[in-house]
Amino acid sequence: MELIAFGKKLEDYNLKKFDKGQRSSFTYWINHWMAYNLVAKALGVWKPKYLLHDIEKPWLMLLWKDYKRVQKWHRKHNNHHFGYEGCKPLDPEAMIIDWECSRFTKNAAPLTARQQAEADMHSGREEFIKNEIIPMLDKLGLTE
Repeated sequence: MELIAFGKKLEDYNLKKFDKGQRSSFTYWINHWMAYNLVAKALGVWKPKYLLHDIEKPWLMLLWKDYKRVQKWHRKHNNHHFGYEGCKPLDPEAMIIDWECSRFTKNAAPLTARQQAEADMHSGREEFIKNEIIPMLDKLGLTE
């Protein structure tokens, strides 16, 4: 499926891809944030809450100056990650958007959301992927 937001292919937005060591920068965060919102728009599921996607990361980096710590905290406190430990259910739609947009901003994450789901199928998360992620991928038209 070709992703188009605001009449433009996502590939045409010239989003910068970052290596793992560069992901602690504000420039990375803004590129990932933009890609996340563009993917949500292209899939027809954009919500105002997506304007706050990963919003705490640049602020925690200013405070802690330790990306590993920020990343660990982020995954534990956000339900679009499997490491989430809060009381709300996991958010498969937000998770899929995050996976799909990562290929536009992360050199280490070239997979589409469906490819990522298939890669995670034997990670102890099979039931969630089978019952929540796959049907959502189908609903969103992410077939590749």
